Amino acid sequence: MKTMNHSEYMKACKSKSDNSLRYIIKDANEAMLAMPENENNSYYADEVHYAAMELKARREARNWNTFKKA
Repeated sequence: MKTMNHSEYMKACKSKSDNSLRYIIKDANEAMLAMPENENNSYYADEVHYAAMELKARREARNWNTFKKA
């Protein structure tokens, strides 16, 4: 069973490109759907969650920066 260091994973997400984060989300979702009983599904769910959190933070930062310039 895979274990995750949550703080390290979140930190690593910050250095990944948007496309890489989207790929992680897609790949982990597909893995969970392919084998719903897999003991690693909670790890994959965490991957999806942290990658999505990072994408959201970036989107909000871009929106905030656009708002501040206006």
